[in-house]
Amino acid sequence: MPPEPRAPRLLGQTILVVDDQAQIRSLVRRTLEGHGAVVLEAANSQEALAVWKRHAATVSLAIVDFLMPGLSGLDLALILARDKPDLKILYMSSAVESIAMESLLRRSPEKVLLKPFTLEELFQRVVSSLELKHSE
Repeated sequence: MPPEPRAPRLLGQTILVVDDQAQIRSLVRRTLEGHGAVVLEAANSQEALAVWKRHAATVSLAIVDFLMPGLSGLDLALILARDKPDLKILYMSSAVESIAMESLLRRSPEKVLLKPFTLEELFQRVVSSLELKHSE
């Protein structure tokens, strides 16, 4: 019986995780770091913009909570993408909370990770998002 293929590793990838819930950020960070990624965390969009200023050149994927207090994840993603057009964005959401989220789910379901999610779903969605970058 052949050995099982190894899961893709995230070595060399820097990922920005933005969520106002510390437990979610911690879970995502531990999971992705366990696969070799460098993970930068921010509790809100303002923190994310400060982290972005220092690390934009190395960030290949931003995982953002869709709705957060203050500047929303959608607005944050638009700012980051304007600054770095090849940046991949993965939105996290607890529900289809708005018309904008509903529209995003219809147009690009691969860009949305609905909470609650499994660690395997998180990992696979991140791998898929990063592979899209290499195939574009």
